[in-house]
Amino acid sequence: MLNIRDIRALHGPNGYDLAPVALIRYHSERADAESFAAQLADAAAQLGIVCEPPIHHEPSALGERALTWRTPTPTTLALLAQHLLAWDDPPTIAEVREQLADERPPSSQAEWLDAARQRDVPVLRTDGGWQLGHGTKAWVVGDGAPDWTQIGRIPIVAITGTNGKTTTTRLIDHTLRLAGWRTGRTDTDGIWRNGVAVERGDWTGFGGAAAVLSDPRTEIAVLETARGGLLRRGLAFDRCDVAVLTNIADDHLPDRGVATVAEMARAKATIARIATERVVLNADDPILVAEVVGLANAPISWFSLADPTPYLEGARTANTTLFFVRDEELLLCEGTSERRLLAVRELPLAVGGLARHNIANALAAAAALHALGLSDGQIVLGLASFQPNTRDNPGRLNRFERDGVTIVLDYAHNSDGLRVLLHSAAPLKSADGRLWLIHTGTGDRTDEQLREQGTIIGEMVDRFIIKRDDAYLRGRQQGEIEPLMRNAAEAAGMAHDAMIELDDNEAAVRYALGEARGGDVIAFTVHHERATEIERLQRWEHGEAV
Repeated sequence: MLNIRDIRALHGPNGYDLAPVALIRYHSERADAESFAAQLADAAAQLGIVCEPPIHHEPSALGERALTWRTPTPTTLALLAQHLLAWDDPPTIAEVREQLADERPPSSQAEWLDAARQRDVPVLRTDGGWQLGHGTKAWVVGDGAPDWTQIGRIPIVAITGTNGKTTTTRLIDHTLRLAGWRTGRTDTDGIWRNGVAVERGDWTGFGGAAAVLSDPRTEIAVLETARGGLLRRGLAFDRCDVAVLTNIADDHLPDRGVATVAEMARAKATIARIATERVVLNADDPILVAEVVGLANAPISWFSLADPTPYLEGARTANTTLFFVRDEELLLCEGTSERRLLAVRELPLAVGGLARHNIANALAAAAALHALGLSDGQIVLGLASFQPNTRDNPGRLNRFERDGVTIVLDYAHNSDGLRVLLHSAAPLKSADGRLWLIHTGTGDRTDEQLREQGTIIGEMVDRFIIKRDDAYLRGRQQGEIEPLMRNAAEAAGMAHDAMIELDDNEAAVRYALGEARGGDVIAFTVHHERATEIERLQRWEHGEAV
């Protein structure tokens, strides 16, 4: 009998396969899985469920094994497996049949879906039925007969990584709109049509991408692609033109069978495997260099915050495109030819050179835009006009000032993000000013990761306000997170009386502003309800009480 860890449907390319699959993760011997696979094949055949023979995947770092079955009806097959294994409130056979009827297209429409696949036209299942093609080149099945000359693909840029992906996504989208494209975008704050929000919330998974690709007004899709959606449902697109991987760090681990940074890199590299024109990689990230290069099926564009390393010099001779920084200028190199894009001081996102991570994000965006065919002038216009404010990049290094006190609001939610925020905020304080931090840990981090954040805070921060946030307990008990961070901060040198715990954002901000003096800087991490906190700080900046 299989010791089950998870059963799920992955509806598009994923870390196991580049096709829709039903997945079982388990802790058992392979022989047990083979026995169950035979049982599932018999049951599927009896119900008319089409699937290919299973693929056995080697154990992960957690010691888990996995089985996947390619199938056009992955939810149905996953439900059947759940029924046979009596796992997690298993469905009845009647419910499996009902799902099959819902997931399989009507016979009157099946011919069009088959014809689309033969023509290499993407097929997308939407809430309203089936769609052939994407965006402005889409056709809804059932609206007469398709005009194949009008149906097909639109350009897609997919962006993933641990940090920086939202800013990079927004910068790409901003520049494309300036160049005249009608864009559809997903990011952690919503779904956007040509720069206007049509849905708020975190839409970085399958559903957000599907919404953009099913919108008949979308000429080009810019899709932030986060870990959660990729591991839960796979991708909503079978290929992209350009894939951007910003960096990989120890965050959200373990998660759904992924336990190491290398395994996470390989999972996120799904977008690199399906990119057809260009893969954009961070040359300063050794994990990406080691794990993703061999998986890319398109030419690579590298970006780096430094002059080309020996590794990049090798890439240069191979005629690979490089984007890097020399003498505080952003440069583009194709083969042996170099040309200047703009100076760091001309890049608003760099905040006068303090926000080095945003220089990297700008290089990544420039590489993606270059791969899409934009001219140097169009790229520079986008980079030079995108501001680190609440209009262009809400929730990312947004500054508010009043009476000599500066607040820097940011999304920083892991150790690397916290370091970046504090390194960017610290130089803004006066010689005798203090650096404050309002921050909370999230329950889906390990104890070690929460302690690491506490250590960073203890080493870099003068005053620490721990805001308790039940929305981010994520399986932990109340009062479990705060001591881990507090004790680590104190062990790193922070005085016990330099820390205080408060219940929410409003109380934390009110306390900090009541205690802060001119020259102080307050770094403020906001993980949800960012619009509310931005509005609060804008009112404060204009003289109102918080």
